[in-house]
Parts: sequence; structure tokens; C-alpha cells
Amino acid sequence: MPPGLSDSCGICRQKYPFSLPRCAMCRKAFCSACGVRVGGARFCSKACGHAFFYGSSADVDDPERESADDE
Repeated sequence: MPPGLSDSCGICRQKYPFSLPRCAMCRKAFCSACGVRVGGARFCSKACGHAFFYGSSADVDDPERESADDE
């Protein structure tokens, strides 16, 4: 591949002769075949899209944990 703005997909590892979009959450490059749409934006995976819009699993309210804190 000639030098320049080439890139490879972080999911399928295919090389492209142009720059690929980056995931807003993990900054991994992804091609149009591997990217997923979540909330109107494109991400490398559903997990990154969910974490971007809804937070990580640490941000989820855990009712068992709250009841243990009350004791």
C-alpha cells in the first residue's frame, strides 16, 4: 500500500487506502461494515455506544448494593 492516509479496521483488520472514522469511546478505527449505530452516532461496538450514552456498568444503580449500604 502506498504511503499516506491509510488505515486498518480495528475490528476486522482489513486495510483501507483512506482514513477510517474513530470510535468516540475507545478511539478504535472501524470500517463501514463493522461499525454500529447507537443513538444516531457510529461506534465500533454496541458496548462502546451504550457506555457513551448510558455510562459504564459502574454507573448503573444496583438495588442490592443500596440495601446493603442502608444496614
